Amino acid sequence: MTFGEKLQMLRQRAGMSQDALAEQLHVSRQAVSRWERDETMPETEKVVALADLFDVTTDELLRPQRQGAQTREPVREKQAGHDMIGRLGYLAKTKGYLLGWVLIGWGVLDLILVVLVGLGVLNFMRW
Repeated sequence: MTFGEKLQMLRQRAGMSQDALAEQLHVSRQAVSRWERDETMPETEKVVALADLFDVTTDELLRPQRQGAQTREPVREKQAGHDMIGRLGYLAKTKGYLLGWVLIGWGVLDLILVVLVGLGVLNFMRW
């Protein structure tokens, strides 16, 4: 289904006319008609408003759906090694800033150690 077909189906399912929908979105009836005929696409803010109005996701509205296509289940990795690598990759992408703080802390401790050894406070080489 195209965006326009989905919009028309959702609008009719809600029992709304094009005029009523246009009024709620602060656009003209002609704009709604052009959207439903797939002549134009609404602005992003209007797509979000439509998704909220019809209680669907923007993804459901915008992604073209093939006739007879069924929703597919997400593919999950069965192998433990791939799963661990995937989790580490996700952690690095989402929590990468933590590694930065760890490296800064390590560098500060190393700098303090070098200064203390240089001043003679710490002496690691006692012969």
